Amino acid sequence: MIVITGGAGFIGSCLVWQLNEAGYDDIVVVDALGEGDKWKNLRKRKFNEIVPILELPLWLDDQRKEIEAIFHMGACSSTTEKDADFLLENNTRYSMELFNFCAREKIPYVYASSAATYGLGGLGYSDAEESIPELLPINKYGYSKQLFDCWVLKQQKKPPFWAGLKFFNVYGPQEYHKGSQASVVWHAFPQVKELSKLRLFKSYVSGIADGEQKRDFIYVKDVTQILEFFFRRHRKIKSGIYNIGTGEARTFSDLGTAVFNALNTDVKFEWIPMPNEIKSQYQYFTQADVSKLRKNAGYKEEFRTLEEGISDYIGNYLLKEDPFL
Repeated sequence: MIVITGGAGFIGSCLVWQLNEAGYDDIVVVDALGEGDKWKNLRKRKFNEIVPILELPLWLDDQRKEIEAIFHMGACSSTTEKDADFLLENNTRYSMELFNFCAREKIPYVYASSAATYGLGGLGYSDAEESIPELLPINKYGYSKQLFDCWVLKQQKKPPFWAGLKFFNVYGPQEYHKGSQASVVWHAFPQVKELSKLRLFKSYVSGIADGEQKRDFIYVKDVTQILEFFFRRHRKIKSGIYNIGTGEARTFSDLGTAVFNALNTDVKFEWIPMPNEIKSQYQYFTQADVSKLRKNAGYKEEFRTLEEGISDYIGNYLLKEDPFL
């Protein structure tokens, strides 16, 4: 069986969809559904059971001989979370416990790292492992992920295959429960649909015009295709930490224009002040170096363009009465 922590969340539930599409349904979801609508991410999916987070250690010990792989997608992914102790417990120590379990039981282990570990990008965006300890995250979330990446690299006893995936700016269906932490595409959609305009942050860096801030936006279906590839091919892939992005930075103006086009609406931007609390944490440029993903993992598939991803997201999900996978 395949275990997916955070399996009701954004990337986790999309991974369940991807595996279902590929014919896998011997899946166990680990998550807390709470009082919101996250449960809807699983409503159409095929899996065995949902294991509550607090029950996972005992469940793993009981089922250890049946587990084929663990995808650890569960985490607090809020870049504005203020409680560092909570992030360390939830994102770092929890990941360590699962890593040690997989090392002991010889189970492949794939976990979610983050491009937030790169901070302002002063050292570039290379996933070369010798440079990872030098990275300087600019928020507590990124630091919690950085701590775990560095810890993993120091371990002598590791799972037979392991991979840490530094996700860049992921967008797509199933992110609806994330609120303020959902993608810019998700936030842009209702503005353009209802107001026929899009509010985006002004630029505060000389030489970068409003809307010309750049990010590496990657569609969630490309992300889950990579995750499935790692599961199917892990015996032939070199363990390590990998960037998961398209390798092409695009502007927020590009993103907004793609949303307007998907809704057949004239392009109209409004530039608004950036809140003071995020000015010091704002990344003006991110772009994944995906050469390692191509060479060491052997991943050859082309990524969807920003326009292709947004067209699919809006046309086949956000405009539908039921927007879930």
